[in-house]
Amino acid sequence: MKKITTAVIFLLLFAVPGKSQHIISFDMATIRNTQKPINGLNVSSFYFFNKHLAGGVEVNRFFPVTHKSAEEELQVSAWDIELNFHYLIGVYKKLNIYPITGISHTSDRELVGSKGISHYESFWSLNTGAGISWGLGNWSPHIEYSFAWGHHNQQFLLAGISYDIEMGRHHTKN
Repeated sequence: MKKITTAVIFLLLFAVPGKSQHIISFDMATIRNTQKPINGLNVSSFYFFNKHLAGGVEVNRFFPVTHKSAEEELQVSAWDIELNFHYLIGVYKKLNIYPITGISHTSDRELVGSKGISHYESFWSLNTGAGISWGLGNWSPHIEYSFAWGHHNQQFLLAGISYDIEMGRHHTKN
């Protein structure tokens, strides 16, 4: 964990100086765990350190889904809190692709229907993945695929929209 914290601080020291974009994005998306048929809602906010590097906090709520396991009915739900970084690479005009890297903390809950017993599990994961976004003024629809490496390896597909707010001074267009 110390190595991850040191790497994040090192990255931030080189990303923040002088020509920061002063842009914050607010995002909302649907998210699906591709291995377990469980869907959820993603809400996040990202700060743009410069025109390429953004870092932010994401919260995922996976809504309860009922499954039959052997003879029992299980209701599964989860919460994820993530700290992720994106590095935007311009492909064509306002089309960007970006790698994703970060960490997440997941809290899973399984409720055994007939017994009323809940099982909780919390764990940390490393996140990797990629995304694509299309800038339409302040709005940006985006799609992401990510993989969480941890106690349980998990894959996610996310589709949503971002709204960018420019903070502070006005920038001139190049």
